[in-house]
Amino acid sequence: MNTMLITINTHSDHGESRAVAVPIAIPEMEQVRALASRLHAVGKSYQDRVWGWEVTYEPEVDEPAAEVEVPDGQGGFRSQRMPLWTPASFTIGESGVWFFSLLWENGSDQPPVEFLDNNNILESA
Repeated sequence: MNTMLITINTHSDHGESRAVAVPIAIPEMEQVRALASRLHAVGKSYQDRVWGWEVTYEPEVDEPAAEVEVPDGQGGFRSQRMPLWTPASFTIGESGVWFFSLLWENGSDQPPVEFLDNNNILESA
């Protein structure tokens, strides 16, 4: 676990803001990837708090004839049967603070695509 500083904008009642640095604990990326791999191998929905961060895993959905709601062109929706595929996904963190995701968008048997949002993490001195 690494302790990093993150910038947070504080908002006063007078419309002024001030950036402050706050320490947070961020897990090692190897540990995060290992957790995601274990969850992906099990292949079941998962939601919990790990290392202090919200974690979610959803397995791939591949249904040849799913019933889905689609826009009806008149402001409403209608049911339609159609093939449905959504990739397996893993997320940890909080967007805008520290967030990491893996998306198996090329199929569950292919390496996942990674996304890391760490723009508010300050460079260590």
